Amino acid sequence: MEENTQAINTNSQSSLKLDFKRTLKVGFAFLGIMLFWEVYDYIMPLILSNYFGLNASQYGIIMGLDNLLAIFLLPFFGGLSDKAVNAKYGRRTSFIFWGTIAAALSVVFLMLMELREYTLLVDNMKETIGVSVLDLQNLVDPKTTSFKENPEASYAQIMAIVTVLCSKGYIDPKWLAYTTFTATDVTAIQTETAKSVMSANPVVLVFFIVALLCVLVSMAYYRSPAIALMPDVTPKPLRSQANALITLMGGVGGALSILVYMVFGAKKYEKHIALWLITAGLLLVILVLYLVFVKEKKFVQMRLDEEAKYGVVDEEEEEAKHGQTKLSKSKTISLVLILATVFLWFMGYNCVRSHMSVYCTNYLGIAQSELTIINLANGIGGAVALLPCAFLAGKIGRKKTIFAGLFLASLTYIPCFFMTSNTPGVSVWFPVCFILSGFGMVFVNVNTLPMVTELSKGSNVGKYTGFYYVASMTAQAITPFFAGLFMEIDGYNTYKFLFVYALFFVLLAVITTAFIKHGDSKAGKMSAIDIINQSGDD
Repeated sequence: MEENTQAINTNSQSSLKLDFKRTLKVGFAFLGIMLFWEVYDYIMPLILSNYFGLNASQYGIIMGLDNLLAIFLLPFFGGLSDKAVNAKYGRRTSFIFWGTIAAALSVVFLMLMELREYTLLVDNMKETIGVSVLDLQNLVDPKTTSFKENPEASYAQIMAIVTVLCSKGYIDPKWLAYTTFTATDVTAIQTETAKSVMSANPVVLVFFIVALLCVLVSMAYYRSPAIALMPDVTPKPLRSQANALITLMGGVGGALSILVYMVFGAKKYEKHIALWLITAGLLLVILVLYLVFVKEKKFVQMRLDEEAKYGVVDEEEEEAKHGQTKLSKSKTISLVLILATVFLWFMGYNCVRSHMSVYCTNYLGIAQSELTIINLANGIGGAVALLPCAFLAGKIGRKKTIFAGLFLASLTYIPCFFMTSNTPGVSVWFPVCFILSGFGMVFVNVNTLPMVTELSKGSNVGKYTGFYYVASMTAQAITPFFAGLFMEIDGYNTYKFLFVYALFFVLLAVITTAFIKHGDSKAGKMSAIDIINQSGDD
């Protein structure tokens, strides 16, 4: 039975062609998700550090909240959407609709709480004691992180501000003993001032976190259903290629987010009203596009018709028909190993993503305007990586493509450990390494989810998608905190152990990947060119 099934699948895979247009259409939901998360990952560490005065491990805990919630919520909502078979417009679409609306409204709530803290930190301090964090920030050139004027004049200006802040109890009197101030010292003084302001008004932070929780629950409500839509409408042998296109749509969302915060959120200290409002508005616009172009029930039926036409057999569904409802021991072990790879990969890669903005600006001395360009280049690089990724997945299989991504990321993390703000050409070499590691990210992410859904049945794709996100989100929930501790081993804001931490977990992922035996389906003779040339039917 198993040999016959494999033969049927092998023959059918050479005839199956990915419906390019259909796949891109269902990717609209993921585009909106990535748009939000890219904005969130960029601006949230800066808000928590610069406005609330939290250090790396402290804001790392809050940055991990979304992933901690996702551990419980994503499998729940994914399984819930599996059961919504009688939904009028499809079992995933209703979740996408209400989740997006709730997320947009919650983003506005979050914006109001940030605005309140900004007012306390900047406007109120200026009125009551005559200085604010902006007075210190304005002494430093944002492009070079060096002082705008000569050190002696800068010292006199900083000492005048420090004297006032010390007399009012905002910062430690130790700063009065400093005979010189570096740009790093200025950043530390700003953070300490912000922490004092936050401590005097903790209720603002409480409401900010409440607003944040509203956003995170809203996003979790429709993330698993949105991702499960791809395997719903795609035959199993083509899911790596389809996931590459979905990732491309996510890359478009990421690139769009970069343009948004390039225009509306490029400065360290400013009101981000426009940034949040534009983000919320774009989520709603993308939702409208999804509703116009995606006909979920029709697309699912098209997939079923294609599988029937080409004789594609879903082994898990066939086993269920014969009374075997659980995975075999061998497949269960492979599922656990795939999820372990996902967990370890995100432990290593996401620690860099979570601390990226603060790491670059506060440690490497890269200006925020340059950081925006780096993120944009990384997004473009990720899109470029999709072509070789799709090609490799079709030619050598998912497992070997994942290996390639893991090794590439490992090679780029090694030189990053030795880079500091004094490294010649750091503003060039670090972006190169970061962009290449993004290639590795694409290779791993595009193929791990299809390996998980390969072991699922059509009736529980959402549940298995939830398993995938339990693994990835658990890692993302805890890695910002633990990476933050590593970054403080050698003193506050030195951060140089970040890439030792990242490399360790990526190498562990290589080991778990080596023992995976199931879920590695190839797409026959299909190449990346075949994917692009297939337009599909409307």
